[in-house]
Amino acid sequence: MSRSLHKHQGVGRMLRNIVTNPLIIGIVLALPFAWWDVRPPALVMKAGETLADMTLPLALLCTGASLDFHTLKQEFSNTLLASLSKLVAIPFLFTLGGWWWGFRGMDLGILLLMSSAPTAAASYVMARAMGGNATLAANTVALTTLAPY
Repeated sequence: MSRSLHKHQGVGRMLRNIVTNPLIIGIVLALPFAWWDVRPPALVMKAGETLADMTLPLALLCTGASLDFHTLKQEFSNTLLASLSKLVAIPFLFTLGGWWWGFRGMDLGILLLMSSAPTAAASYVMARAMGGNATLAANTVALTTLAPY
């Protein structure tokens, strides 16, 4: 998660990027609460829930605002490949693997649903931060979010 595309960096810089990654910081800060089943005060939980309720719509708005229809036409094959992989190929492989491992019934259905979820809106932000193809990421987020409808 810290290595930028097409850039060479030393181990020290890579470690610094990992340690300062906001996702990793958030996970590390939450671990003690999860391990010891500590519940923050109700006010903090309510504020966190309100903030969490706003993040996905806000991320999708930002992703939608960054959609570039001209680039979508140019990279339609890449966008289609990424979206079909996410919505069809990966769920098929996960479900087949789950069936092979002995999952049946509701467990297999949950595996199918979880593996066919739309591409995470955070992938756009991470692609942009890492110097990747942020437009392709935004197009994939939009297409995989809209395709089931």
